[in-house]
Amino acid sequence: MSLPKSLSTLRRYTGQTGAWTLIAAGSIGGFILLVPSMSPLPSFRPHMEKRVLEIGLLILSGGLLLASHKARRQWLSVFRSLPWHSRWGLGAVLSLGVVSSLVAPSSFYALLEVGNFVLLFAVAGLVAAAVRRGSGRVGLVLLGVVTTSVALYAAYFAVGYGMHLTMAGIEPWPDGSTNFSNIRIFNQYQTWTLPLLAGAVLAVPQGWRMARGGVFGILSLWWALVLASNVRGTVVAVTLATIVVGLVFRGRAKRWLAVQGAGLLAGVLLYYILFLSGTAPPVVDELANTGSNERRLQLWRTCLEMAWAHPWLGAGPMHFAWPPYHYMSGASPHSALMQWLSEWGIPSTLAMSGMTIWGGWRWIQQERDRVFSQDRSDPVAVALVTSLLAGAAHSMVSGLTLAPLSQVFLACLGGWAWGRYDHAGNSAGSHSFSVHSVLCVVLVGSVVTVGSSLRDLATIKERRTAFLESVERNVYSPRYWLQGYIGVRNPEVIERARRNR
Repeated sequence: MSLPKSLSTLRRYTGQTGAWTLIAAGSIGGFILLVPSMSPLPSFRPHMEKRVLEIGLLILSGGLLLASHKARRQWLSVFRSLPWHSRWGLGAVLSLGVVSSLVAPSSFYALLEVGNFVLLFAVAGLVAAAVRRGSGRVGLVLLGVVTTSVALYAAYFAVGYGMHLTMAGIEPWPDGSTNFSNIRIFNQYQTWTLPLLAGAVLAVPQGWRMARGGVFGILSLWWALVLASNVRGTVVAVTLATIVVGLVFRGRAKRWLAVQGAGLLAGVLLYYILFLSGTAPPVVDELANTGSNERRLQLWRTCLEMAWAHPWLGAGPMHFAWPPYHYMSGASPHSALMQWLSEWGIPSTLAMSGMTIWGGWRWIQQERDRVFSQDRSDPVAVALVTSLLAGAAHSMVSGLTLAPLSQVFLACLGGWAWGRYDHAGNSAGSHSFSVHSVLCVVLVGSVVTVGSSLRDLATIKERRTAFLESVERNVYSPRYWLQGYIGVRNPEVIERARRNR
């Protein structure tokens, strides 16, 4: 295609979709593409760096919706396509979260978490609007972005592995540099992407043998890194999701299951080649380890105690990290369900759980019916369903919904599923001034609150010092920032926390 014709096509596409769509898509795609393997803010530690970049993405997405009437109209159209009880349920959950935040001991940090989730939902809506306008093209682009992101991390791993082989003192992966503050956060990244990589292998045209072989090689490496990273959450989550997908899609999932199985077998072989181990992979010992289960049960017991003490509104969003409630073991309960129960209260938890389970099952049914109505299987649909099921399963035993990279993946893949969801409700027509006004008010409040969190960057050292002086350990407990506890600079809070131990 000639340059003038290419520019003409680009101008026509921009006119159809709007410049805001291209800016939003570029920002979301760029985050997923580059953040896992690159460090554009080297002065920060990996968790802090990814959080700052996520804040920038959220503020940009919220600002685009505020600045563009067309963007708001398309966002409201996909929101209006949701069943009416889902729209009212989400509104009720937001209202309960705001009220809970206002009565919480640290209202700013409670509102910060609410605002963060609101802007993530806004990002999901932007992705859904783009998918509605071109489901097939946008889906393949998203799949390509994810595959390229993993390929870049594979290159990052290869460079580190080569340095380990050729230079003394360089630790092998994952003891060396991983570009993640904790290997478990990297494993969350793998949970989202393992199912999609198998779908990407099948999405590559059969004639492109080298490209298909390259994607399969990346899938095999991904499994090898799972085996080397001593993780069970990813293994269990992907296994459970694969079983469910096999039962739902049956014969239509055979090709995807075959590729995923072959990738696992090749990954086992690659693990022994790369890590030169004569013993079983560390993940085998981790699957038999029950010590971490006991720690999680202790955290979840604390959540139940908090829910019993604050049944209606919870202790407040982010307030599992408020020291008097729970201090020593972690600032997160390592369970999305228990976190919501303890921090947002029982009514909000029931509403969110009901909408998630009902809406998720309706969407899976639609994907199944769509696949069975076609002459051939749809590996992209199978991969997307598996990825979201695996993410949901993993979030029950980890802080997956709290890590910045995982949050963006949740918004992106959730928006992809939202855009593919077909509800009989009316999404067309104009939206009243009051509807636009309410959305703008919510967005402004969320953008201001999330943007204000950047002021914490000026007191990082102070808060770290206060935390380390308050506990007898030097391991941080991430929540929003790397040192995740809130209120640790308040002597009264620390004293109450010591008395409650």
